[in-house]
Amino acid sequence: MTWRVFSMPGADIAETAVLPSAVIGEIAGPPQAGVSVAAEDAVTPAPPPRALADAIAAPPPALPSRPRSRGTLPVVGLFILALITAFYFSRAVLMPILFGMVLALVLAPVVEKLSRLRIPEPLGAALVMLAMVGLLALAIELLVLPARDVLAELPVQVQTLFAHGMDWVRSFRFGKWLAPPSGTDLSKQAAAQGMSMTGDLLKAAQSFIISAVSATLLAFFLLSSGDLFLTKLVRVLPTIRDKVRAVKVVRTVQHEVATYFASVAMINTGLGITVTLLTWAFGLPMPWFWGALVALFNFVPYIGAGVSAVMLLLAGMAFTNSTSEAFLLLTCFVGITFVEGQLINPVLVGKRLELNHTLVFVALLFWGWLWGVGGMLLAVPLLIIIKKFADHTPGWEAVAEFLARR
Repeated sequence: MTWRVFSMPGADIAETAVLPSAVIGEIAGPPQAGVSVAAEDAVTPAPPPRALADAIAAPPPALPSRPRSRGTLPVVGLFILALITAFYFSRAVLMPILFGMVLALVLAPVVEKLSRLRIPEPLGAALVMLAMVGLLALAIELLVLPARDVLAELPVQVQTLFAHGMDWVRSFRFGKWLAPPSGTDLSKQAAAQGMSMTGDLLKAAQSFIISAVSATLLAFFLLSSGDLFLTKLVRVLPTIRDKVRAVKVVRTVQHEVATYFASVAMINTGLGITVTLLTWAFGLPMPWFWGALVALFNFVPYIGAGVSAVMLLLAGMAFTNSTSEAFLLLTCFVGITFVEGQLINPVLVGKRLELNHTLVFVALLFWGWLWGVGGMLLAVPLLIIIKKFADHTPGWEAVAEFLARR
């Protein structure tokens, strides 16, 4: 075992210097009995016999190439379709598991810093999870409960605005052919729509709470175990190079995902506070609700800002005094998101998210179709994990090239 460590390349030996002690123990193995450290440093492998040396130096025999089967492509296509179908029908189980793993990657640096302060990892994981539960309760207080009242009132306001618009259309010569009769009562229909939207919201909130609790518990178990799973991964890998590469990939993925989420959370918090002040200035009810909603949607690149803009436009048309104020609110929000996306985001996130923008958008559409809003939230972290894994894994160079921005 000692000879295997000293047969590593110099770069691999240098990389093992930054690994955890438990992982280094799994790579190096226990020292041999009766051999001191100085004696181990002096051990060198015996030269192989001449016949063995000639066999090693000889080129490998050429193997006959086998033609590729024509049935490979259909089999791969059927496997991909079966995998997508399995992901779709098992989203209730897989989505909390992936959220828990991503949450553990994000919070692992915090638990590690607490362990440096001589706080045991289970206790540190419990403290971090309690903080996350507090944030979840705050999100429910700011989003779910106010949304029930807003969605119950918003259809009535929109129908009133629609009625005024139809009166304006009927003022023209051919407007009566385009607009419904003025005597049509839309209040009952609007009230029914409000009740339906409220019921859908409560169902979605119940499913979200169950998934969030499951992901939180899984993240707690992963964080409290420390480097247990990393040590087991190192233990089962066959070669020293694979062990070092596995540790490097895991540490890189952990650092990149945690830094990305920390930067985006900081940006979205500032954006939510700004939108709260903006909606308060325009007189919208419960401005903290709109700020928290925009901050949550902004975790989804591209699509989240568009959905927030449409919602603020509808809220402005429903709760402000005129349509011009609603469009002014939309213009101010677009200006804020432009500054956030073109100035603040590149400075804080920088080149850390080196992903192809087209593939990011395609991933958002795919995971959004597959798992809804939760899939959109997971799309970018999954791409980051795949990109960093491909960067450090031989044979995945093509995947890393397609995922890279340039």
